[in-house]
Amino acid sequence: MPNYALEVQFFNTFILRPEASNRVYIEESRIKGGYNEDFVNIGPKAHLVDENYSETRRDNALIYSGVYNSRTDVNKTNVFNAAENITRSVDPANGSITKLHAEDTNLNILQEDKVSYALIDKDALFTAEGGQLTASGAKVIGQVVPYLGKYGCQNPESFAIKGARKYFADKSRGAILRLSRDGITEISAAGMRDYFKDNLKLADKVVGGYDDSADEYVVSLQGSNISSTYDTLTYDETVKGWVSFYNYKPDFMFSLNKEFYSLYHNNVWEHYSNNHYNTFYKETVSATVTFIANGNPSDVKNFTAINYEGSPGWEMVGSNTDYGSYATTVLPSTNTISGDIVSRFTDKEGKYYSQLMNTGAGGLGMIAGVGISGIKGTTANVTMKHSSTSEVELFTVSHNITISS
Repeated sequence: MPNYALEVQFFNTFILRPEASNRVYIEESRIKGGYNEDFVNIGPKAHLVDENYSETRRDNALIYSGVYNSRTDVNKTNVFNAAENITRSVDPANGSITKLHAEDTNLNILQEDKVSYALIDKDALFTAEGGQLTASGAKVIGQVVPYLGKYGCQNPESFAIKGARKYFADKSRGAILRLSRDGITEISAAGMRDYFKDNLKLADKVVGGYDDSADEYVVSLQGSNISSTYDTLTYDETVKGWVSFYNYKPDFMFSLNKEFYSLYHNNVWEHYSNNHYNTFYKETVSATVTFIANGNPSDVKNFTAINYEGSPGWEMVGSNTDYGSYATTVLPSTNTISGDIVSRFTDKEGKYYSQLMNTGAGGLGMIAGVGISGIKGTTANVTMKHSSTSEVELFTVSHNITISS
């Protein structure tokens, strides 16, 4: 094929024309082309064709390419030199690699059943006492060092980052984990261990993201076996605990410039963008708070009344005891319904008060009937609800009780 100059729009390219073809293929070798040039000389270009090529899939190995030189703009990130030792394998007994994350001069490696890190451009040396030192090494991917603990990650979509902290789910062990400079911590053990052990295994998808605005890790368990097909809840680093469930089901979550966003049905939604509370993806829901009343926990009690401090408009939508005694709904103080419904909060000097009326299923010697006050038990589960789209407060909730004789 004779040499000739071909004018192109891209600079410093490789040009290849297959035999007996008029089609020319151009591959750019640099991020940007040469200086003030708009053509290249094709010239001769040798190449080999492997008719028996095949693909090899290695789920537990790493490989690195050539580099992009920012000074010369030569891009070799698509070059893998088989003559060099450019691979590094991890223990296949720990499953496939599900996530890689570069941090400083280390590469975090998440496998299905193990979390490790690889030293980049250095190797680990160990003292006689077992201490670890690092030294410059000739290999790009140095020694692979495992973190303590038998944990892994099967759902890379749960991975989220905040500074030096990395969060992810280990579905096989029913745990939510935080990887930081002090190692791996099971944050699901902060009051929610049983919940995650029961529900993570049911999830088909575990979506994670970090909310920079609230300084919270958000995780959404999604699947047909999850209640209402999803549970979205948050871990707060300030209180070191799980603080809330939310009524939205994100496809993806991320923070940008201290603002929190989520993707839902191919749309990007900005959170905290207006003053419409309890509204997610244009759907308004009610805020609910569920808690356990267990004053004098060893005594059998009659819970005769409930009162709270906070905004007007709260409603008690459910209350039952461990003895199987149920209370009727307590309507908000703002409700204007009249008649035989006696359970309604009344404003008394800034505190909202109501008797608790049982539903008729008194149980264990409790006199039943709508006109009878109180529910009997050692503890009571209570759920409060508010339907406002404005900011409201629930400061305290308490009960009046009498000890059963």
